[in-house]
Amino acid sequence: MNRNKNKTSFNDMLDKLLIILVILFFIGNGCTTKEKKSEECYYNQPRNCQQYLETEVKSRGSLLALDGIVVLEDWTFYLTYFDNVTKKITEKYVKVNCNCDILYFDDSKPPEMITPFN
Repeated sequence: MNRNKNKTSFNDMLDKLLIILVILFFIGNGCTTKEKKSEECYYNQPRNCQQYLETEVKSRGSLLALDGIVVLEDWTFYLTYFDNVTKKITEKYVKVNCNCDILYFDDSKPPEMITPFN
């Protein structure tokens, strides 16, 4: 009778093996947030977004000169162009993400750039 208590069934061993394999799978395929961030970004330099900014300005009825784009910090740009709609020189701040999606497009600085000294 003591012999039967010490034996583990084949199904118990398979269950334990399956649990171990699942744990090893998640450990092996997991990645840190830094790796995830690099996988999510399509571009690594802000200047790569220049064509998207030109397209955005063009969709608003104007043309952006090549020297009208200034990279301020990170993915924030300062644009200067002649607005064909208002017939005036327009200055805009544009913030994009690393996939060149426009997050902010306005006359004033983005909130994260405003300091008490500005």
